[in-house]
Amino acid sequence: MFTTINRRTVLGAATALAVGFSAFSASAADTTLRLSHLSPPDSDMDNWAQQFAERVAVETDGRVDVRIFPASQLGDWEEVYEQLAQGSVDLAIQSVSTKFDSRLALTWFPYTAVDYDSAKEAWNTGGFLFNIVNELIEPQQIQALAPYAFGLGGVAVGRPVSDPKNPDADHSDLKIRVWPSGVGTHKPLLERLGFSTTTMPWAELYTGVQTGVIDGMIGGVPENAVRDWNGVVDTWLQLNDHFEINWLLGSAAMIANLSEEDAAIISGIAADLATERFDAVEAADNSYLQQLRDAGVTVVTYSKEEMEAMAAAVRADAWPLMKPEVGDELYALIQSHYAN
Repeated sequence: MFTTINRRTVLGAATALAVGFSAFSASAADTTLRLSHLSPPDSDMDNWAQQFAERVAVETDGRVDVRIFPASQLGDWEEVYEQLAQGSVDLAIQSVSTKFDSRLALTWFPYTAVDYDSAKEAWNTGGFLFNIVNELIEPQQIQALAPYAFGLGGVAVGRPVSDPKNPDADHSDLKIRVWPSGVGTHKPLLERLGFSTTTMPWAELYTGVQTGVIDGMIGGVPENAVRDWNGVVDTWLQLNDHFEINWLLGSAAMIANLSEEDAAIISGIAADLATERFDAVEAADNSYLQQLRDAGVTVVTYSKEEMEAMAAAVRADAWPLMKPEVGDELYALIQSHYAN
């Protein structure tokens, strides 16, 4: 139960993991693991995956080979998620799916982090939210080995935004797209901040703004504004509404077929790379924000006090509307944690 997540639970989970690892067979030498991810070759994610594969090869003395399949070559992310659960894919860097447990909407729950330090504390390996996610996906025969930090989210808008730092401003003339599975969290968020909302598939966003069907979109980070929406963004609001995160996920079947030594090595490499990524993501976000400025985009950033005012308004007025997404018990745990 979530109410029992504390130091003893974390230690218990670590013990259970160690016991699971101890069951791995030493006959797993020369194992090949298939790793799927979403991004194209030579992207930040692909480079991170390559580092993981290289370190695994070196530290296992070649016993484990990680073969990388970029750009969703093994299927879209929801298909791969099911393949992880079935054991037909070994590893993946992607989102977790709310298809089997709607409480995993926690992964984009607004203002669980407001800056990079609080995001690292909550979401890095062993953090408060990391442990909850791992507990939720365990019954699906999937384990989170490490988070992959993407950065802090914002809103891309195709035209100017007046009074963007006022949480009580009226932006109802701006229709902002929310991704379909994020309606339960980000529709209340945007409406609390004065925007109108609609849904639209990711593939239609560029033409949606271009043709005026929508005015903007939430659910991305500065990299998306540069890479995916270049040419249609007039204003970028760095709201820090959520911390965009993917996961290095492993199938339980894969873990059960590794030796204790190799499983421990892989787990350690994943944790180290996660921390390195957290340390690098702020610089990456800032680089993309500068690219937006250089392209003539108005970039709105917020001071600590301004961001705290945004977060306080959303937590007080919009969070209660999001409770059905995560359930009463998990919502109470989140609310209690952030009230302290």
